[in-house]
Amino acid sequence: MIATTLCYIKNNKDEYLLLHRVKKVNDINEGKWIGVGGKLEEGETPDQCVVREVYEETGLTLTNYHCHGLVKFISDQYEAEDMYLYSADGYDGSLIEDCNEGELVWVHKDKVLELPTWEGDKYFLKPLLEGQNRIDMLVEYKGDELVRCENLASPVNTIKSNVLTYPHGFSTRTGGVSEGIYKSLNLGMKLGDDWRRVWENYNRFLSSVGIKQRDFVCGNQVHGNSVHIATSKDLRVAYGKGNIYEVDGYVTNEPGVPIVVFTADCVPVLLEDRKHGVIGALHCGWRSTVADIEKEGIDKMVLLGARKENIHIAIGPAIEASCFEVGSEVVEAAEKLIGGAASRFYEKETDKVTGEIIRCKFLLNLKGIIKERFTQLGVKEEFIEIINECTMCNPDKFWSHRYTKGQRGSQASIISIPPLK
Repeated sequence: MIATTLCYIKNNKDEYLLLHRVKKVNDINEGKWIGVGGKLEEGETPDQCVVREVYEETGLTLTNYHCHGLVKFISDQYEAEDMYLYSADGYDGSLIEDCNEGELVWVHKDKVLELPTWEGDKYFLKPLLEGQNRIDMLVEYKGDELVRCENLASPVNTIKSNVLTYPHGFSTRTGGVSEGIYKSLNLGMKLGDDWRRVWENYNRFLSSVGIKQRDFVCGNQVHGNSVHIATSKDLRVAYGKGNIYEVDGYVTNEPGVPIVVFTADCVPVLLEDRKHGVIGALHCGWRSTVADIEKEGIDKMVLLGARKENIHIAIGPAIEASCFEVGSEVVEAAEKLIGGAASRFYEKETDKVTGEIIRCKFLLNLKGIIKERFTQLGVKEEFIEIINECTMCNPDKFWSHRYTKGQRGSQASIISIPPLK
C-alpha cells in the first residue's frame, strides 16, 4: 500500500489552489484538476509530507492546516492507496511561476466542482468545501470507472471521568482508520498495524480529549511497579523519535506534558491533584497492582508537591470480576497487599451443575482492590471513581486481550496539564 497526501489551499478571496495536471509524462492524473500533494517518504508523517510537498510544488510554506481524514483507494489496476486529505488557510511565501507537475490556478470555491477531476474526488471534495471536519471514505475503481464510494466516518467515543478536571480520556476502539483485527481506533504502537494509521488514530484521540499538541510521553509497559517522573524531554510523537522507558506509570507537574498508558484488559488509572498541579497515569495489571504500583504512583506525586487528601482518581474500563478468572496465587498476593479486605473482592468459582467450589479458581475484582489500596494510602474514597465497563464483555467497544486471544489493538488513557499560554 502506498501513502499519500492531498491538500486544498484556500486564500482570503474564497479561492482554492488547484493543480491542472498537464505537464508530467505518463501522468495517471493527466488533464485532471486536483489539489497539491504526493507520496510520503520513508519514516515521514502525513503532516511532514503535506508541508514538504506543498512547498516543493507551490513555493508556499503552510502555517495553518487540518487533516480531515483518510480516503482509502482500491483499484483493479493500481496499488491500494491511503490518501490523507488536508485543507489549509494559512501560508507564507509566494506562488512559484513554474510547477513541473502542471499549472497552478486559484479557482473560486463555487467553480471547483465544475472542473474535470476523478469522479470519486467529488465525493470528498464537496464536504471539504462545505467545511466538514471529519472525512473518511472508501473509493473503489475498476479501470477509470468508479464502482464504490462509502462513507467510513464514525465518531471517536472517548470516556471521561466525573472526578478529573484536567484534559483526559479513556479511549475505546471506535472512530479510527485502522482495519482488520485493529479496526478501528487502535492506539497500540507495536502490534503490527500500519504506523501511519495509528498516527492518525492518535490525532483523533488527542483531539477528542481537548489536547491540541501531538506529542506525549509513553513507553514499554513491563507489568512492574516503576513510575517515571516525566518532563518535556520525554515528549514524542506516535511512532516518532523519543525516549522509551520500561515502566508502568508516569507522573508530572509540567504543563504541556501529556502522559499515556496502554491497556487491553488491564486497569488504566488516571490521577490528578488540581490544587497543586500534579498528575499521574498508571497501568495496573494484576502484577503491577500487587507489586504496589499504587503506592509508587502516590509517592512520586507527593514528591512533586501533591497532597494525598487532594488527589482525585479515575479507574478506567478494564476486565471485571465476572470475566477475570485467576488462580489462588493471585488472590494470595492481593491479600498480602491489602490484608483481610481482599476477601470482599473475589468470589470462589463453583461448579454450575453440582454447586461445589472449584477451590483453585477465583473471580477477581481488580478495580475494587485498586480502589481499596488507594484509600489505604490516604486518598479520600469520595475522590475515587470506578468506570464500570468491562473490556471482555464489550468486544465491539473495547480491545480485550483475553477475548481476542491476543489478536488485537490497544486502548490508551491520557491526562495532561494544559500548556501555559
